[in-house]
Amino acid sequence: MKINTIQTNYYYGKSQSLTPKKQNKTSFQGNGVQRLTHMNVGMMPQGFIGEVALFDKILNKNVFVNVFKDFDCGYEIYRLKDDNNQVIGEMVMRIKKFFNYDRYIHKDDPSHVYVTDLYNFSRKDTPYANKNVDDYSHVGIRLLQIAQRRSDEAQCCGNIKLNAMPEALGFYKNKLGMQSDPESFNRNFLYLPWDKKEPLSRMYDGL
Repeated sequence: MKINTIQTNYYYGKSQSLTPKKQNKTSFQGNGVQRLTHMNVGMMPQGFIGEVALFDKILNKNVFVNVFKDFDCGYEIYRLKDDNNQVIGEMVMRIKKFFNYDRYIHKDDPSHVYVTDLYNFSRKDTPYANKNVDDYSHVGIRLLQIAQRRSDEAQCCGNIKLNAMPEALGFYKNKLGMQSDPESFNRNFLYLPWDKKEPLSRMYDGL
């Protein structure tokens, strides 16, 4: 898999299904739902790891979709799939841990999770939409909440950074409150401020 480490983010592209179908009834109030709420995502092996809630615009209700995890050359890949094994959203990320950072230059630990790619295949108003899945809301939010969980688990203080595509700046800045990284000359390189970390984790009832 070719990883894009230069230009990233909330954009839309094609993805291949790499994992077998998992039969599971999608219902927001159903029994036996394996949520990620209290799970250590980093300790989970490859494959199915749990479920997250999305809002299905076609059914006009909240449903649970499956979360699959994969690894590739130091990167972690998370895919949201429906019960027909169709990919709804995908995120590629890596942990950038700084063990010997200069505390006089950096007031705070610069360690963070770097989201290199984030895709939403359910958006029907894009040329890369997956026609086999419903139109869902909260896809990007759920994937970034997983990135935030991994940042906390890796002792990166919940820090997230990404290089946003121009058409996605409104989503990141207005919806999530992300800001341009003052240490970067690229205004599209964003980080999640301290006061926006808890709001992100709680959006739409969190993971």
